[in-house]
Amino acid sequence: MLFRSQILLSIVSKSYLLRHITISIMNLTEKTELKQPTLLQAIGAILVAAVMWGSGNVLSRSLLIEGINEIFLVTLRVTLIGTVLFLNYFLFIREKFQITIFKEATITGTFSVFSVSWFFIYALQYISSGLVTLLISSAPIFTALWLKVLLKEEKISKLRYIAIATGFVGIFYLFVTGETGLLNDGNILLGGSLAFCGVQCIALATVLNRKYAPKYKVATWLTYQYPLVIILSITAYLIFDISPQQLSTSQIIRVAALVVSNLSAFTAFTWLIRRVSALQVASVDYLVPIVGVTAGVVFLNESFNSNVIVAAVFIFISLLMNTKEEFSN
Repeated sequence: MLFRSQILLSIVSKSYLLRHITISIMNLTEKTELKQPTLLQAIGAILVAAVMWGSGNVLSRSLLIEGINEIFLVTLRVTLIGTVLFLNYFLFIREKFQITIFKEATITGTFSVFSVSWFFIYALQYISSGLVTLLISSAPIFTALWLKVLLKEEKISKLRYIAIATGFVGIFYLFVTGETGLLNDGNILLGGSLAFCGVQCIALATVLNRKYAPKYKVATWLTYQYPLVIILSITAYLIFDISPQQLSTSQIIRVAALVVSNLSAFTAFTWLIRRVSALQVASVDYLVPIVGVTAGVVFLNESFNSNVIVAAVFIFISLLMNTKEEFSN
């Protein structure tokens, strides 16, 4: 256990390399004309979001494995993130309260922060972090479906459909072979169902973010998503009568890293979705599994074999096709 904790602590420091990127983006206080990012900027934002979300899943599971209550962890995480955002907003941005942003951000935040957090934190109680992140990879498919319903003006080309299908083939291959090593423990039906609900929230939130976020600054949009999320989380915490838990130094550091990783991921995601299509941003969900499975193997001693590499090949081909379509228009 000590050795595992020491290894986990080693990945914590790496997340701080992205902190300055996150802060510099969040502290933008002027609205600027939104231009399509360069290819390198888009890929960089996708990688930051994928690595930070994938690492966050592993950090969460490591804390749950050690007996940290899932409700306590979710409430602590969203409260700390919200506090950082509120401080940044009131100290540096200082805008007047706007009811329109509040309504749109609250609806989006309910899906992108609150619901996703609860579904996945409970799913991690029953299935491995690797399996959770693999299920997340189906989000681009449902993002396309929600786009058809809620954002009809954003067209989906044939190449986009092929890219979505290619990425999902890689994930489907893992389950068909039944040799991933990710299904050996836990309650696959309950954990998988919870994760599937979380995937729907991710897909819907991606579309809602694409619809509303371009109108606002990154920091403003993120901040307005959190008031109701914090209230709902604290309410659930009180309803379930969860007692505060004593955290070790290692656990405190990992909680801090979890906050940094989530802030970095949401900032990169929001910055990108204000500038490119929802399906391009949804390609993040294909990379998160690779990060999650790899980190789960390295830091949590979860199972792994070559089938994951085969899946990764399909996923990267999908990402390349999606990116080519985005930047050829």
